[in-house]
Amino acid sequence: MKKIFYLITATILLIIISCKDNIIVDPGQNNKDYFPAKVGSKFTYSLMIDSSLILNGVRISDVTNTSTIAGTEYSVQVDSVIIERALSLDTSYFRKSNTGVFYYTDTTGLGSLIPDSLRNALRIDNESRLLFFPLQLNQTWPVYQIDITVGGVPVFSPLKTSAKVLEALQLTLALRDTQYTIDVYKIEYKLEIQLDPQGSVERFFAYGYVAENIGFVKWEGEAFVLSLIRGGRIDLSSTSGFIKEELINYFIP
Repeated sequence: MKKIFYLITATILLIIISCKDNIIVDPGQNNKDYFPAKVGSKFTYSLMIDSSLILNGVRISDVTNTSTIAGTEYSVQVDSVIIERALSLDTSYFRKSNTGVFYYTDTTGLGSLIPDSLRNALRIDNESRLLFFPLQLNQTWPVYQIDITVGGVPVFSPLKTSAKVLEALQLTLALRDTQYTIDVYKIEYKLEIQLDPQGSVERFFAYGYVAENIGFVKWEGEAFVLSLIRGGRIDLSSTSGFIKEELINYFIP
């Protein structure tokens, strides 16, 4: 009986995660834009990293052009991170549809997470769903998942990330050196790691604050959670601390 139950559950999971764009049959009518970024957009965030010591800097995010990956067109986002006069560059790829915002995910860091004996049994999402449209309070959605399969059917998920819109609130930010109070949704991103089906589950969190006609105005949480959901490399071999970012300037053409 247990075997039948697992197979039925796994079949349901397979249908759910087979295509993120098809999760929502009817996204509803809502013209509000919570991710207006497009080619030519520029967002500048103050940045604080708390690991073994506290470092401060800025992250400048430019949407430079478009690129096609495996037949899908993405907008190219180049992040320039400046800390202690040192510059590092990172490139990510996102796309928007009527159901949400998706980031292409770099899976080259999975070698430290999955044993060689299991790699042929993996089913890996190649995108993370950063936003679900239309946004509304208490909305939940799957963000990213890795499954171990038997005969192509998922039976266990060593890594999965989900999101929930926790609350609607107001934030006061210093945008372009002027104080503004804006309405935002606070979204919780929860990453769960369970490398052994009989083992305990480790949970890690990050939070995004998103405003209409601007996008994300604040981020805070575990650095590797933020990296995963925003299209960075998956590398759980080390956690690089806590990150806090606040929008200080932006331009959307």
